[in-house]
Amino acid sequence: MGVSVTGASGRSLAKIRTAGLTLGLLGGAAFYLYGPPVTPALHAAAAAECNDLVGGNYRSYRLEWVTGTPSRWQCFDRSEPAQKPVDMGWWVTPGF
Repeated sequence: MGVSVTGASGRSLAKIRTAGLTLGLLGGAAFYLYGPPVTPALHAAAAAECNDLVGGNYRSYRLEWVTGTPSRWQCFDRSEPAQKPVDMGWWVTPGF
């Protein structure tokens, strides 16, 4: 029975690299689709910008995250329900 430099488990460096790359790509895609609404700083920045767009009254806006191509924030003015929502895009810069 021989001993290998990479271990006796049969895992090669190429397999480990491929698995790491696959997990990185899946993590990046998951963050693109669902990251901004779950990240507190980005969600707070989007809420503040939406509040500014509707006139600074926290009771009169509705913020939604729309998943799709492209994923984006949408801001609705509750005091003007017939008005179209404002598309704020994917990224809203947080004010740290």
